[in-house]
Amino acid sequence: MISGLTWLAFKTWLKKAWAWCKKNWKLFVGAAIPIAIMIITRRSADISKILERITGDYEKEIEAIEKAREKEITSREEAQKRYFDSLKEIEAEYDKRKEDLAESKRKEIEKILKEHDGDPDEITRRLALITGFEIYTHTND
Repeated sequence: MISGLTWLAFKTWLKKAWAWCKKNWKLFVGAAIPIAIMIITRRSADISKILERITGDYEKEIEAIEKAREKEITSREEAQKRYFDSLKEIEAEYDKRKEDLAESKRKEIEKILKEHDGDPDEITRRLALITGFEIYTHTND
């Protein structure tokens, strides 16, 4: 027969165990579901096949991540190449237009100098209009 002191110790242990079970109920449910499935289906699960499938899925996922990374790197490099090519084209077009503008201004300045050969004030005024610079002439009057 169980003595009173032993019974109290056992009863206290049961209360502590019940409190721990209430706190960690998810652990029991998580363990009970696979056991219930195994009982219902009445066949033993081959753990090695499950592990192989999990490993295969993991490797496929890693491979997909690597492919996506390589694709991103390739697209980034292509975008960078397009950027630098476009920049070169823009700079070349700018240089061409700058040269064309400089040549046309030079011809216009030569024309003004020929037309107003004896009138420095008119030459100064026209050059200021063309270039946008304010030009002051010093006269010795």
